[in-house]
Amino acid sequence: MGIKKTLLEDIAKELNVSKTLVSMVINGKGDAYGISKKTQEKVLAKAGEMEYTPNVFARALRTGKSHLIGLLVADISNPFYSNIAKYVEKELAAKGYNLMICSTDENVEREEKLISLFAEQHMIDGLIIATTNTSGEYFKKERLRNFPIVFIDRYLPDIESNYVVANNYQGSFELTDLLIHKGCKNILALNITPSHISSLTERIKGYKDALKKYDIQFKDENLMEISFNNIQKDVREKLLKRLKQSNKIDAIYTLNNHIATACLNVFNEIGFDAKKEGVLFASFDDISLFDFVKPNIISVSQPVEQIGIEAANLALQLIDDKDNNSSVKKIVLPTSIISRN
Repeated sequence: MGIKKTLLEDIAKELNVSKTLVSMVINGKGDAYGISKKTQEKVLAKAGEMEYTPNVFARALRTGKSHLIGLLVADISNPFYSNIAKYVEKELAAKGYNLMICSTDENVEREEKLISLFAEQHMIDGLIIATTNTSGEYFKKERLRNFPIVFIDRYLPDIESNYVVANNYQGSFELTDLLIHKGCKNILALNITPSHISSLTERIKGYKDALKKYDIQFKDENLMEISFNNIQKDVREKLLKRLKQSNKIDAIYTLNNHIATACLNVFNEIGFDAKKEGVLFASFDDISLFDFVKPNIISVSQPVEQIGIEAANLALQLIDDKDNNSSVKKIVLPTSIISRN
């Protein structure tokens, strides 16, 4: 037999007050309705004593606010997203909000299903999302048009939207520029699907523009696409094939930290010594693992904490702006290079 859940009427009965009064206090409206501080303290103390937990969804229907914000990320196992989630949650908690996190696994249908469930069914007050969508058409739906949405990591160029992203172009350009300054001219770049997302297209552009700056011809064979759904197998097959080619590479640049980890596994499997072979290794994204592995990894560090804090506060601003009067905010944060020599 389950433990009986404490209801508002249970608290009211214990204190010999009305259920309405208890509801007003629990929902933070005691001052507005002239309920004395002493009575409010008694109600809150009794609620704590009886381990009362509010039904957030019932409260959302009643008040129009759930005090829940949804966070949809492409891959919660990626340290980049899990760290962002940590800072978003911390910032929201300080403002009286809770966070609901889901992973879309880079699947558009799953993403749209989750948005429909959360946003269109009034389960959340706002949404922070690293979208996998190819265009902004879905977000132009009547129900979502004025719904508080903040894009992170990637945005959709074909719609005006609020977003918080790192400067992917700058980070990729500077990293490639550094590799070239270290003597690299034949740089293999490993991209990940879905390659249409803005963060990746900007990283590729930064890579190509840095090559162009030094009159180094871009070669199609030096840009490989790795499937998100089969990273390890794809990296093993494609990287091994490229390493065997006579046109020797002098640097490997992974555009995602999961690909970097897969490359390290392959190096270990085949006994590939990057330093001995004269190959530099670089990655967009920086994770703690990189401090402890060989070869030394040159990486682009994204301002993860700032992304999380900015996204949380922007979502709260949009929620408070009921009339949708605020201008669209596009926040692009600088990256930095970590060179482990």
